[in-house]
Amino acid sequence: MQESPEDPAGISWRTIARECGSALRSRISTEPEQSWSSDPAKLLALAGGFRAAGATNPYAAEPYLDAADALLADGTAEPGLTALALVVRSVTMRELGRYSSARSLLRTASGSLARADLSFSERIELRALVVMHEGFCELQQGDLDSARRTLVRALHLAGDRTAPALLAEGYGCTALIELRTGSLRDAEATITTALEIARSAELGNEPCTAPARLAQASLAIERGQLDGVGDRLAELAHDTAGTEYAPLVLAMTSSFHEAVGDDDGAMDDLQELQLVIRDWEAPSLSRTLHDYARVGLLVRHQETASARAQLARLEPDATHSRCPAAWSARIALDTGDYAGAIELTNPCLAMGDMHAPGTATLANLANAAAHDLLGDVKTADTLFARALLLASSAGLVRPFGFLPRQHLAQLVERANGMRQPQHVQRMLELISTRLTDDHADGAAVLSPREHIVLERLVEGETQQRISFELSVSPNTVKTQLRSIYRKLGVTTRDGAVQRARTLGIIS
Repeated sequence: MQESPEDPAGISWRTIARECGSALRSRISTEPEQSWSSDPAKLLALAGGFRAAGATNPYAAEPYLDAADALLADGTAEPGLTALALVVRSVTMRELGRYSSARSLLRTASGSLARADLSFSERIELRALVVMHEGFCELQQGDLDSARRTLVRALHLAGDRTAPALLAEGYGCTALIELRTGSLRDAEATITTALEIARSAELGNEPCTAPARLAQASLAIERGQLDGVGDRLAELAHDTAGTEYAPLVLAMTSSFHEAVGDDDGAMDDLQELQLVIRDWEAPSLSRTLHDYARVGLLVRHQETASARAQLARLEPDATHSRCPAAWSARIALDTGDYAGAIELTNPCLAMGDMHAPGTATLANLANAAAHDLLGDVKTADTLFARALLLASSAGLVRPFGFLPRQHLAQLVERANGMRQPQHVQRMLELISTRLTDDHADGAAVLSPREHIVLERLVEGETQQRISFELSVSPNTVKTQLRSIYRKLGVTTRDGAVQRARTLGIIS
């Protein structure tokens, strides 16, 4: 079987598969309509170009896909175009959160490849394309184990002829999975590979580069390297508007706001995320990230009943990279059920290396704090040392924000008095510095709205009066007050006022 020749006019299925969609669309759209309206390859190229930085519109692809399908129906078109048409349509379905439809189209595309009159190299190239998109679907559905296996297979199938845009997206999605499963060092190397491919191919800020850039921002948040992350996420939000990655950017932006102490901003991000994905199929990775982030905010604001209700609907994955038991244990700590916190996290500790390191750190921290509060200092220190070792080995800082400040401070103080490996000592110094900074300048992380509520508090206004003046619900004011108390390290209204005066926030 001879390979299909390239179209002398410059458009074949291989041209479409190998070039960045928006660039190809720009080139064809300058031609007269009669030159592309009866050419299924050019129609597919125009359809495939609906993804563009800041201007993605999956609905815009449908007229071109419908016209291409009508022309392909007679079966006389170039072999491979039928499969490619199904792949392009699957992408539009994925962007709309219709994963079942997307995967059904990809299965049909696989079947058409088996029947198409293609050479071996053509079949491999198209097969890699289909498998890669199957992996993208699995990632968006939150099936991280399957997605990782599928993407690894696709990247092995992909050769030098595979589009750089597809390779960059494939490696970027793999990095996102590695981050979620706790393989931070693997993720760092994979991000570098994806971004290097994007730079070499001059892909700029195309949506195909979003997974790697998002993984890079996520890695920075996990390691506590927050400078510039907000600007990078804002740029990503613009570039991914209308794409399947927009909800993931919102989820990550919520994590960033939570990391810098802006719980109001984090909640706003989650509310926007909920609106974006309300019509999307479940399960989805975006919905899972939303649910766990919301649990974290509810727990920190001591809305125990709501947090428990949310946790009851969540299940851990195979490696517990998403671990409801850790958050249930945190609630048990807050409500004085220390034995319950230990019981909840013991199964996580028993998993050993099978447990994702990030959530394993959380489980060890909760268990350590519970033993400490029960007076078993020796066990508490052993568990805290294990948490430090896990976190420092992976470069994780964020998990230590999981414990209430007063519990963490006691564990850190004792650990500082012990001999530690060098990398653990560096982690301890970083945590100690943050605890000191929080204590000395807790108000620095108050959000603008929290500052306004604090000013009203100082003036002696009641919660009801503050609610009326700010046109928000009493529950919103209560949530903001809890956040203010937590950030200032106090538990009462008078304590907040006194602390604010000490810090010079108010006169």
